Amino acid sequence: MTRKVSVALAATVGAMAIWSAAAQAGGAHDYLPAEEAVRQAIAGSPDVMAAEARRDATLARAVGIRAGTAETVVRAIGQGRSVREPSQRFPEGQIAVERPLRLWGKADADARLADATAEAGDLAVMDARHESSRQILALWFAAMRAGQARVAAQENARAAGELVAMTTRRIQAGDAARLDGELAASDQARTQAALATASAAEQAALAELHGRYPGLGEPGSPPDARLPPVPPEAPEALRTDYVRGSHEYRLAMAQEAQAQRHAARADLERKPDPTVGMFVTIERGGAERILGVSVAMPLGGDHRRAAATAAAADAEAAARSRMAAERRLGTEFDVQYRNLLGRRSSAQAQAEAVSLQRTASDRATRAYRAGESGLAELLAVRRSLAEALLAERLARVDALEAGSRLSLDLHQMWDLDD
Repeated sequence: MTRKVSVALAATVGAMAIWSAAAQAGGAHDYLPAEEAVRQAIAGSPDVMAAEARRDATLARAVGIRAGTAETVVRAIGQGRSVREPSQRFPEGQIAVERPLRLWGKADADARLADATAEAGDLAVMDARHESSRQILALWFAAMRAGQARVAAQENARAAGELVAMTTRRIQAGDAARLDGELAASDQARTQAALATASAAEQAALAELHGRYPGLGEPGSPPDARLPPVPPEAPEALRTDYVRGSHEYRLAMAQEAQAQRHAARADLERKPDPTVGMFVTIERGGAERILGVSVAMPLGGDHRRAAATAAAADAEAAARSRMAAERRLGTEFDVQYRNLLGRRSSAQAQAEAVSLQRTASDRATRAYRAGESGLAELLAVRRSLAEALLAERLARVDALEAGSRLSLDLHQMWDLDD
């Protein structure tokens, strides 16, 4: 009993030491696709290209906002004058040039609105790229997780084959019953079926990854005993960085600023702008020439007042949306941070369980080989070991994914904002 406790304690201490060293040294993301491949995959993403097209349209609208809607109008009038006594006819005409003016600071307001519109368009593209990088990360780790399940199934199938060979030798030597051979063969068939299922799942995950983002390659096995480190900064500081650096939050802020400037511009529109012009009139066949100046002033009404009120309400809604985004992102960070801690703890516990379960499996194998136990006991132990190995592999992948996702959202990897 004392020896068992010593073995378990040594395994636990050894596993903890390995995990600790990995956490301190594990800053490199060598289990992820290369950044240049990710950059090219995102550049070719239809979602990102659509966002860039919308950005180009937004920038063009910003140019139009800055220029304003006022346009020079050329007006030409032709007419004829008839006189009864004496009977005469005279050609007459008028040419006028008119242009609305932007007064009351409307030009400056349009410039500020154009700047806010352009900024929102640029941030929308950044947000689309970040969302695509999140999708790549999720698909990559889904393929890695499926690959680890396939590797575990291969190891189980190989162990089942070795057990069949060992049981066959024992049957030939008269040390085991034919029932043991049937049980071993049945277990081998079960592991082969599990391997076929795991291989199909891996191929499906790879097909989805390569179909949506070609050129990324295939994920390999994660480094043994590698866990993502816990960020050394305080969670409160990280939470602030997470929210302030989020493209979603920055886009919400830009949209709020855009709505506020639009509201300010709509309020200025309640003061109508005059249209001024110059005209030249020719009367009585050129005998009389008139040069004059015209001024037209629209009389504002309920429509302008309603538009200003609606724009102010839109600005208030944008402010509330920004506050909701801030709260949602803060909660998202809390979930991700605690998820990282939980995944790390789970992976450490699974590593300890595998170490102990492997020791038990080795002892059960030696006992069966020596004829001290039956095959049913050995199969039960081996199935427990297989389940522990699979759980440990998947827990390690889950921990690496949690760490990578947090690093990505903190903009500590795959910086694609240029």
